[in-house]
Amino acid sequence: MRSKNNRRKPASRRQGRLALIIKRIVIFTSIAVAAVSVVSGAYFLAQAFYVRGLQVYGSSHLDKRDIESILDIDGKQLLYLSLKDIDSKLKGSAWIKNTSLRWRLPGTLVINIEEAAPKALLDFGGKTLLVNEDGDVMEELQDAATPFLPVIKGIDPRYKKEMSEAMKLVEALVAKNILADRQYVEVGLESYGLTANIDGELVKVGYGRYSEKFDKWTELEPELRKRGVPIQYVDLRFKDSVIVKPVKPVKESKDKKKEKKI
Repeated sequence: MRSKNNRRKPASRRQGRLALIIKRIVIFTSIAVAAVSVVSGAYFLAQAFYVRGLQVYGSSHLDKRDIESILDIDGKQLLYLSLKDIDSKLKGSAWIKNTSLRWRLPGTLVINIEEAAPKALLDFGGKTLLVNEDGDVMEELQDAATPFLPVIKGIDPRYKKEMSEAMKLVEALVAKNILADRQYVEVGLESYGLTANIDGELVKVGYGRYSEKFDKWTELEPELRKRGVPIQYVDLRFKDSVIVKPVKPVKESKDKKKEKKI
């Protein structure tokens, strides 16, 4: 009996060692699988939090490459990028009026763009430039054929205040439908303020109250046409009066200048 028991003990020990080895293998395998999963997950998260591409909608003038060039964020970490800063960068382009931005994981920035529209032509420095409603230069026109838009002449686009006033005047002309059926409308700048040349008729406008001033002009202009008197200029700068200066007849002496107040 003793000899049989002695034979069973080594067998039990071998089984115990085998079970321990299997247990260790299972543990090590589990650890390895977990490690691979962690590494894979970390890699996926790392990829998810880097900019991998852009999806651009609503832009007809600027293509995807233009937007990528403006932003220069490909491959950068999302955690260090602010949608507010991205929006500000995009609006730095005169062609972009508004944007809607959102992230689509992993790593795609979705951009919806509302494009700005050209509102006037700027004739400056021998160049013809398209400008938007804020007076920002959109691009230089190379083609001889230009769209019919009011022309702003001789104002340096770097002078933001003057450009802003000129665009307010353009907006008033559009609102009053004065541009309709006109061959040429030009906005200029003199020492006393803005001027408008409407089909050869010079209007001294000055600054401010553009809508009110052109209410007066639209009431007066049909009567001037009816009379058929050649006009040198119409002065709208004064709040309570409109000054109409007829063209001086050739035979009239220089010292007999005449101004008619209406």
